[in-house]
Amino acid sequence: MNWKVKAWIQNAIARLPSGASYATYYFVQRHLGGLREVSPMSRLAAGVRMARYIEQEGRTVEGKTFLEVGTGHELNLPIALWLLGAGRVVTVDVNPYLKAELVFEDVGYMREHAEEVGRLFEGAGSAVFGERFGRLMEGGKELEGLLAMTGIEYRAPADATRLEMEDGNVDYHVSFATLEHIPPRTLAGVLREGKRLVGGDGLLVHWVDFSDHFSHSDRSIGAIHFLRFSDEEWERLAGNRYMYDNRLRVDDVVGLFGEAGLRVAAVDGTVDEEAVEALRRGFMVDGRFGGKEAEVNGTVGAWIVAGEDG
Repeated sequence: MNWKVKAWIQNAIARLPSGASYATYYFVQRHLGGLREVSPMSRLAAGVRMARYIEQEGRTVEGKTFLEVGTGHELNLPIALWLLGAGRVVTVDVNPYLKAELVFEDVGYMREHAEEVGRLFEGAGSAVFGERFGRLMEGGKELEGLLAMTGIEYRAPADATRLEMEDGNVDYHVSFATLEHIPPRTLAGVLREGKRLVGGDGLLVHWVDFSDHFSHSDRSIGAIHFLRFSDEEWERLAGNRYMYDNRLRVDDVVGLFGEAGLRVAAVDGTVDEEAVEALRRGFMVDGRFGGKEAEVNGTVGAWIVAGEDG
């Protein structure tokens, strides 16, 4: 779909009263958008990847408590962490998007593709995967029962800058493709809260998608297309609750981790070479991005792993 048409539709839906807006947006996504075909594999893979970063820092997943920022419509990342041995996963979202029908479609997909799921997890070294996966496959179709079985606690609406949890009550503060949708000042608060929750021994492990999300469905534009626009233009075009993107680049986000008193242990980025080449050939970007290296503006995703500074 043309990105301008998609933006217009989203802006129109966002102007509706909240209840009607959520329902309409879900209907459009379910029948015309990204929720038409359900596959949990990308977020299951993200859980496995998170576990590897945690292990690289000399930590373990089994029996630990996770706090996920940005639940969305499904529970695939929390389920992946549970399958890997997590003891408790608290998942929070400012918007109450979670849909039971999607959760159980994902479980059904896992059931039909059990061998594929097994291969994904076999290298993760989880001693409990087989037993937990069996329980998941044999479970019922009530969301409350699934949450109880997996130790997943869903909170929405919830403010990730101020959660009712004690200091140091979380081992790992995580997200997948969420931080780019949070305004910079709010994101700074989310990271400070993450530091408080993990205390001195925990880690923050986050995947940030730095690409223009409209390019995921409109192949006529590239991954850095949105860097052309000023903040005012971009707010007018796509500043709604469903498509808001802070357009921070990887150096900006790493800087916010540092400002929150966190030590960044690893930044594992993905650079779009076509974007870098376009920038070097003179692709025009707004002045906000003009002083950055091509590789920085062309980074389209990154895993960031951090702990308490000092």
